[in-house]
Amino acid sequence: MKRYCFKWLNIGLLVVLFGTARCHAQKEVVYRDYDRLGWAILDSLKRPGAASLFKGMSSLKRETRMLQESSPVVVKPRPAGKRKLKPEEIISQRRESVLMVFKYTRATTRPEAIIPWATAVVLAEDGVCVTNCHVLWQLIDTSARLDLRDSLLFVATEAGRVYSITSVLGYDRSGDLAFFKIDPRGDRLIPMPLGSDLPAGASVHLLAHPAGYPYTYTHGRISRTFTKEAGNPFGNRVEITADFAKGSSGGPIMDDRGNMIAMVSCLHPIFYVDQPPSDRQMGIKECIPVSSILRLMGKNGE
Repeated sequence: MKRYCFKWLNIGLLVVLFGTARCHAQKEVVYRDYDRLGWAILDSLKRPGAASLFKGMSSLKRETRMLQESSPVVVKPRPAGKRKLKPEEIISQRRESVLMVFKYTRATTRPEAIIPWATAVVLAEDGVCVTNCHVLWQLIDTSARLDLRDSLLFVATEAGRVYSITSVLGYDRSGDLAFFKIDPRGDRLIPMPLGSDLPAGASVHLLAHPAGYPYTYTHGRISRTFTKEAGNPFGNRVEITADFAKGSSGGPIMDDRGNMIAMVSCLHPIFYVDQPPSDRQMGIKECIPVSSILRLMGKNGE
């Protein structure tokens, strides 16, 4: 009898220890050196032969002139997830679908540098991505002139993988949308699942790169839905309470299942009197609903 009790006691201890080990593993926190990541990305651009992998901004701008605005971009969206996720699960499962957009400026009177520019979202394994039209405005707007230092617009992952932007596929100014293609160089990219538009009050999650702070998560709710231009299918907008700032443009706003339901667009500060910045009261955070993204993909919001 004592022998059996001892056996079951050992099994019980193993279960407790195994459960404790799993608990500790789940609570592990990873601290990333984003400053070093920035230097690693810059170094990768300077490696021998690296220049041949990238298309310069002037070449992209010339090619983009041939595009007709609002032409559909054929992309098969990843189906929406159905299981509700914890915020930490949304972050871990969707961060590989979120890219950092950088601008590389060549050395002139100032040293060469990479500038954190914006955020983009992977839509297809072959490298189709989406961001805001204003992120690529220098390539899209024929009247925009490139600075002498402007050299490259490219994207990078949190793991430090760098990909060239090979072409702009389509855009709509009123919808503040732009699709572009990157060269995945044989890597398997993970697309972001697309969900549906949500009403005011719904919970939302945002993962973006505000002002050079990569992969920053914020949480909030949809505060308002409205249209900026009645009759314009790309005129609908969503406002949220989750914080974002410059650099977040193009960032994905997700539902509780980790599906992209909107995309960051711009922020409108409100001042008590017209004397910024001392009298700032709040900021209206304007976003593009996923139905507009689907429409430009030829899905007509379905």
